Formats: sequence, structure tokens, C-alpha cells
Amino acid sequence: MDLKQFITETVQSIVDATWELQIRYDHSLEGTVINPPVSASNQLLYQVENAAHSYRRIEIIEFDVAVSASEASDSGGKAGLRVWAAEVGVDGKKNSTSEKVSRVKFTIPIALSQSTVEKQNIERGKAGSDLDKTDADCDEPEA
Repeated sequence: MDLKQFITETVQSIVDATWELQIRYDHSLEGTVINPPVSASNQLLYQVENAAHSYRRIEIIEFDVAVSASEASDSGGKAGLRVWAAEVGVDGKKNSTSEKVSRVKFTIPIALSQSTVEKQNIERGKAGSDLDKTDADCDEPEA
């Protein structure tokens, strides 16, 4: 498998699994929330029905991958660079292979899909700010 395919399949699996878990546990009686919203001041605490908890955290997917590049040449004069695998023929040609392994570390930041609870908290926040505006508009000046 080449590096691009590995990264794509890994991220896709994480996103799909998160989505499936959100659907499975949406409105669960156990109170499980997959990818709960957080507040700006505390990323590790989730409070139920708190409009301040309407931010989605950025998750970091960390990769630490060993990649191999091999250079193969055969008696037919054909040479090439292959990632993750060396090509060896069985058609009677003489083959030689040299392989180099490197380690690659990198991260991909991702914001996973919004939970139902996050959507509800955003609406609570909007409703609260609309009420504040309405109350401010209705205040009569003091005499």
C-alpha cells in the first residue's frame, strides 16, 4: 500500500467510525456523547445543556510511518523507484534490488463532525443572545 492510500484510508476510517458512533449513541440513555462540544475555556470538561459548550475541538491524527523505497533493475535495463514494494519478475531475467527504509512523522489536524448536542448548545446560545437583545430593547429608561 502506498503512503497516500494508507493516509486516506486511515482518516476515512476514523471519520466514518466517529459518524457511525454518533448515530448509534445519539440521544442515548447512557449519556454517551461522541465528540462532545467544549467551551473555549475548558477543552476537557463537558457540561450538559450548557450553551458555552458549543466549540468543536481540533483533534490531531498523528502518523509515525516506516516507508520503504526500492530501486530495482533487471538485465533488461529497466530501473525504477517503487514505494512500499520491490518488483521482482519471474520471466527468467536477472534481478537485483536495493531497499531503503525511512521513517516519516507528521500530523493532520481534523475537526470531526458536529454532535447533536453541539448543535443544540449552539441553538441555546443563539436563543440566549436573542433574549438578551430583546430584554435590552425593552428596558425602559430610568427616571
